[in-house]
Amino acid sequence: MLRSDRRLGPTSTAVTFLVAALMSLAPALASEAVPADAAGRCESPRAAIYTLLYWLQPERTDPGRASLCVDTSRLERPAAEGPQRAARLKRVLDARGLYVVMDNIPSEGEHVEEATGQARHVPFPKDLPELVLVKQGERWVVSADTIAAVPDLYAATFPLSFDEFVGGLPAWLQTPLVGLQLWQLAGLLLLIFVAISLRRLAVWLVGVWLHRAAGRLKVEWVTDALHAADRPLGGLVIAGVVTVAFPILQFPVGINAIAMVAARVLASFSVVWLGYRQVDVFADILQRRAEATSTKLDDQLIPLVRKSLKVFLVVVGTIFVLQNLDVDVGSLLAGLGIGGLAFALAAKDTVANFFGSVMIFVDRPFQIGDWVKLGSDIEGTVEEVGFRTTRIRTFYNSLITVPNARMTDSSVDNLGARRYRRYSTVLSLTYDTPPERIDAFCEGVRAIIQALPGMRKDYDIVEFKEFGAHSLDVMLYCFMDTPDWLGEMRTRHNLNLAILQLARELGVEFAFPTQTLHLASMPAQGVAATPEALATQELAKIVREFGPHGAQGRPPKLREAPHARVSRVEVVRGEAADG
Repeated sequence: MLRSDRRLGPTSTAVTFLVAALMSLAPALASEAVPADAAGRCESPRAAIYTLLYWLQPERTDPGRASLCVDTSRLERPAAEGPQRAARLKRVLDARGLYVVMDNIPSEGEHVEEATGQARHVPFPKDLPELVLVKQGERWVVSADTIAAVPDLYAATFPLSFDEFVGGLPAWLQTPLVGLQLWQLAGLLLLIFVAISLRRLAVWLVGVWLHRAAGRLKVEWVTDALHAADRPLGGLVIAGVVTVAFPILQFPVGINAIAMVAARVLASFSVVWLGYRQVDVFADILQRRAEATSTKLDDQLIPLVRKSLKVFLVVVGTIFVLQNLDVDVGSLLAGLGIGGLAFALAAKDTVANFFGSVMIFVDRPFQIGDWVKLGSDIEGTVEEVGFRTTRIRTFYNSLITVPNARMTDSSVDNLGARRYRRYSTVLSLTYDTPPERIDAFCEGVRAIIQALPGMRKDYDIVEFKEFGAHSLDVMLYCFMDTPDWLGEMRTRHNLNLAILQLARELGVEFAFPTQTLHLASMPAQGVAATPEALATQELAKIVREFGPHGAQGRPPKLREAPHARVSRVEVVRGEAADG
């Protein structure tokens, strides 16, 4: 659950500090030194705008001369209304913080706009497109459309009629102090108080009132989203108050320019901050859904999604803020594209590992907690899957970090995905074990598998496999139904103990490598020790007994197929005792 801090946030502190810094810069920004011989000429767009601004500086205010490069042809009283509108246009520029950089204004008299092919120029196409300079004959002037739109621009910039209010203030409130009048300083303090108050009100409305209303819906993510939005919305409120109310104080253009930029940056930062905090809300929703699933890999995916979205928002937010600071983002991105290509070539292994992690989450060859075997040298339990590497905990408790690119290039044996765990071994019996006891032993092992918990019941192989070098080998091939390695070892332990007990009960002994030494004795005199002396007739008779028509041609007891589940161990055990 997200928590909100009700103390004075960093946005209010930053605005207070910024305003104090702007006040200290006021004397330096209040005026601009301009050459006197450049004013009054209208031979270029730069000369026209220069004349307008030069004659409206505080130390040389002359609206009549400021309107020399203004088209007043559409005014009813050009001589009276022209200077007034020129002065108001200058105040609109100052209030909106539109600082005119003369080097950016064309100085050629034959200037032609590239987009339209006309002899015109727009100094602020984004912030004030209504201000247009056009060529009339040999002169450049502020267009008649611009002069006609000045009253509307002035009313939009100064929503409250402050001219009469300021003119009626006592003389002591109009006393200059550090380049500003006292009423402006008082208004600045009032603006700070209103901004902080409205911010607290917005935080209260979103964080308390709307939070309580959403709580009645009993939808957890709605309350979390509102809780995460209160302080960023407070920053947006401060930015809006500065944007709307700061021009009313009629500060110099330098202070207004910095204030407007600060408001735009604060608004952009608040939007990015809002999205950044909502990422946590979205990730918490995914986390709750991931916890309800059986797989654990999506639990590991949530932190990756959270980090990726936050990095994306920071990058996009930085570009957004730079764009509001009038930085040429296109050129910046082009430069970053070239640098990014070189960086990608240098970090190709990192990129390969990143796409390897993507493929792991898409294909899901394993999940967190699975026992995997990678190649022939890495075996252990998966602990974490990151952007670049996967961490595997070995059975001797070390932690191996494997690049994700290797996880996709080599074979991965997911031993943890097995439902059954195989047990394959050979039970070696001594050569003096009678055939009936071997058969009884095999039947007894099958019976143990059927009775022992944790064993697979529908498939097993217990057969007299072969004659070994020193033993009669019985093959044991079975499966254990257990979820982990520890359970497998416990079930195998119980199975082996039961087999040992069975062998003891049947009197069956297990063989181990032995050697028997036979010493040939000297034959007695007069006795021929040759093969011809053997009873060949008796040997032939025994062989015939095991032939197709002999008495021994078929085993005395024909048991069923290995997969039949009817055991005769007790019967065989009883016959062995009688024998």
